Amino acid sequence: NPAVPSGLIALTEKGYFYVKGNKKFKFISDRAMESWGLPVVKTSDQMLGKMILSGTLGFRDGTLIKDISDGKIYLISDSKRRHIINPDVLEWIGTEMIRAGQKEVLIHEEGENLE
Repeated sequence: NPAVPSGLIALTEKGYFYVKGNKKFKFISDRAMESWGLPVVKTSDQMLGKMILSGTLGFRDGTLIKDISDGKIYLISDSKRRHIINPDVLEWIGTEMIRAGQKEVLIHEEGENLE
């Protein structure tokens, strides 16, 4: 069970965590973790035990998500959800969309709409 270097994701018995220095951040979901596209290191919770749990992470900036509860589409930017209200923006962004539950969407503060 190796120690996890800063900037990587740790998988323990308690889930996925982003490691930054002596802090760890729990991901809201597996979908959110996958949006980060970082290497995952399998380890134990005991190895991360001395790290400070510093919060919960949602989707990485640049991720396009669709809230399955209401059908709204958002771009995550500066850790905020920006509602896309003009379909032309989707062609401009040109990235894969991830379907997400309301809890995953609402972890991000609301930002300005994208028109």
